[in-house]
Amino acid sequence: MLKTACVATALAAVLSTTAPVLARAVGERKIDHHAIFCAVGAMYDLDPALLEAIAAVESGGRIDAISSAGAMGLMQLMPATAARFGVDDPFDPVESALGAARFLSYLRDGSRFGRHLPDLLAAYNAGQGTVERFGGVPPYLETQEYVRRVLWFYLLGVPPLDSAGPKLPARRAVSHAPTTQIRPPRNGDLAVLSQLAELKRARNKATVAARARER
Repeated sequence: MLKTACVATALAAVLSTTAPVLARAVGERKIDHHAIFCAVGAMYDLDPALLEAIAAVESGGRIDAISSAGAMGLMQLMPATAARFGVDDPFDPVESALGAARFLSYLRDGSRFGRHLPDLLAAYNAGQGTVERFGGVPPYLETQEYVRRVLWFYLLGVPPLDSAGPKLPARRAVSHAPTTQIRPPRNGDLAVLSQLAELKRARNKATVAARARER
């Protein structure tokens, strides 16, 4: 099965970081974040590309990142969120990805805004209570920009070229980047981005199901 193969690939990548003695024996391989996202996404029915986009915007792919607000690690979990979702070491990329996936899964399945992707991302950034209080993405420029950047990166695999924040690497799964500068959409286009992202998610899910049937 595809999920089994994905998990096996991730475990092979993770061993080099979670078992120091073995890591030294095999030459200190670089952490394969893509494999981790693949495995964690399969466990929690989340698109690995979405997890990868969140990590890129949150930390630029750095496992040791710390924000001025105190968010930590690859997925930039706040200490209370990390503790709530079973993360002992927020700087361990596997634990960070698992904690973020548990958080997103909780928001998706246990909140009033459910599977509406902009609201889900806004809650990840600004908190569930904030999104529920405003009935959607709150009128905070930082959160609105965050939602735009994640959706943009998720859809195209590259960061918006005129967005604030660090320059981010293109996502591994994308083999090409725009040759001309593309301007990100503004607030009124979040619904369009959300619809496109949901179409992408549905297409990816159908592709995975088709591949599984072929095996």
